[in-house]
Amino acid sequence: MSQEFQVHTFTAGENGIFVNGYLVETAEAVVLIDSTLLVSDAHALKEKIAAIGKPVAAAFVTHPHPDHFNGLPYVVAEETPVYSTAAVAKVIADSADAKRAQWGPTYGAEWPDRYRVPETLVESGSAIEIGGVRVTVHEIGPGESHSDSWILVESGEQRVAFIGDLAFCGVHSYMTDGHSTEWLAALERLSAELGGLTLYPGHGPAGDIGILAEQRKYLVTYREAVDRLRDGANSLTDAQKDELSSRMAEFAPDAGLGWLVPLGADPVAGELATAQ
Repeated sequence: MSQEFQVHTFTAGENGIFVNGYLVETAEAVVLIDSTLLVSDAHALKEKIAAIGKPVAAAFVTHPHPDHFNGLPYVVAEETPVYSTAAVAKVIADSADAKRAQWGPTYGAEWPDRYRVPETLVESGSAIEIGGVRVTVHEIGPGESHSDSWILVESGEQRVAFIGDLAFCGVHSYMTDGHSTEWLAALERLSAELGGLTLYPGHGPAGDIGILAEQRKYLVTYREAVDRLRDGANSLTDAQKDELSSRMAEFAPDAGLGWLVPLGADPVAGELATAQ
């Protein structure tokens, strides 16, 4: 089978939390799937596009976390359409300024001074023919973020899925939005829907549906550890968060970004307390 398109992966360094930006190269253009967190990585991603030497037909955003949309103004031209679901666009519009206020002091000039809200909104399941490929956005709802989606790209017999942060590979998971129950349910659905496809995650290498099973194990382990440590409370003490970090380091000894583990402790504890 001849290859209808090629997927190029740009992976940021540790400061950019190893986020992946994907370039779907066709015979005529490039389609961008997600961007970067930091300004320097956005410039590097733009250079990668320039090296391909084809115009960017469109950009798509899988979910509303800054590491997936921050770099857009630096990577694509103003006239390039940026697509997402309405829910993803709304969360970006509602949260981007607060995220800058929260993280700007940490990252300084590396945090973008502007952002772009996707203005071309797509309904879940609707297909878009653009740049020589068919792109279908599938809405998930709350999961890893407040509004997740995954994106099917196909041309001829070639079909791949970009799953955003519905699965993390090789790094610890971001649990802070507090939707782990819905996330687990989404993983169960996707395991039935995505069999046979190559899956491109927001962090880490591509894989098959096995990466969804590994993500489920991570979530179950994290939730069980939080539930045991919270002892009926809706938050964890600093000492309990340290113990949680140790437990997850034992579970995933080679995973990076361990600093993410305690960030999600209180949201997950609150989630579990509410479910009682």
